[in-house]
Amino acid sequence: MQDHNTTGQDYARREHFRYTGPIFDFHAHVTTTSEAEKPDGPVGGHGSEGRTRAARLMLEVGKEFGIVRTLSMCAANDIAPLREAVGDGLLFNAMLNKKPDESDDVAFANLDAFLEAGIVAVKLWSAPRGHERGLTVDAPWRIECLKRARAAGIRNVMVHVGDPDIWWTRAYADTAKFGTKPDQYVPFRRMMELFPDMTWIGAHMGGDPEHPDRLQKLLEEYPQLYLDTSATKWQVREVSRHPGAVKTLVEAFPDRFFFGTDLVTRHSLTREHYESRYWCQRTLWETEWQGDAPIGDADYVAGDGEPEKPFLRGVGLSADTLDKVMWGNAAKLLGLKRPL
Repeated sequence: MQDHNTTGQDYARREHFRYTGPIFDFHAHVTTTSEAEKPDGPVGGHGSEGRTRAARLMLEVGKEFGIVRTLSMCAANDIAPLREAVGDGLLFNAMLNKKPDESDDVAFANLDAFLEAGIVAVKLWSAPRGHERGLTVDAPWRIECLKRARAAGIRNVMVHVGDPDIWWTRAYADTAKFGTKPDQYVPFRRMMELFPDMTWIGAHMGGDPEHPDRLQKLLEEYPQLYLDTSATKWQVREVSRHPGAVKTLVEAFPDRFFFGTDLVTRHSLTREHYESRYWCQRTLWETEWQGDAPIGDADYVAGDGEPEKPFLRGVGLSADTLDKVMWGNAAKLLGLKRPL
């Protein structure tokens, strides 16, 4: 059985879904692809030389699950061919990155290309494993990029800060090098205070689904902060451990969450791979379904009293909250009309 379906789940079984309206996927990586791409390597950036088959397949599957619009992160030169291939189903989020040996001007030129292509948000990927490459949240060149983006009318900033708790027992065990998980939020807070007039989106449940109490504190302290539900394996693993606490959090701040998947288009991925992520995300947030998680998860370690294999326990958000999380909050932020 493949990683995207370790339990033989029939992804056509969707009668447990409760939400019937349109869905906006606020976090995905829809790109052009190439046969030369490695299965786990960088994606996209092929521009007019790339293929759009995988993007069209992913969005076709998404439509079957109610996804009508998707916010994508991709290279600037991918935007035009993707727009031509899929129309207005995609909006775009600019990745503000550069290599350590590149000048700041490279980052500024990259931002200019994104602005010219017509973006609605910018993204700061700042996981601990990127810090050695200068990809800290508050790097001076990123601060300057945000100033320029703001001057151009961009007001939405997505941030990947932190990573799963379990990684601090493995990849990040050297805290002298990587810092602790709470350490990651010090520069993030600084940036939200430097740019209080911008909307901040904490990717992957703010990078801390393990601790709803910490997320509550962040949401209380920073009214301009929102969170997305993306990174399916991570959310299924951790949210399923305390669905009640997560439901209480989201219901307390129903206007501050966006549905997202973190799906990535790759040349070799199958229809069922995309189905698995959409199915799990919808099942997790809108239902009270319980059972073995169908997606393989190498980061799952059973705690005391937990099943030997990964499990999924649905949160079962209320109808009013689902309407906001699935569509309303994104539509309000981005000025979108509800589809007929």
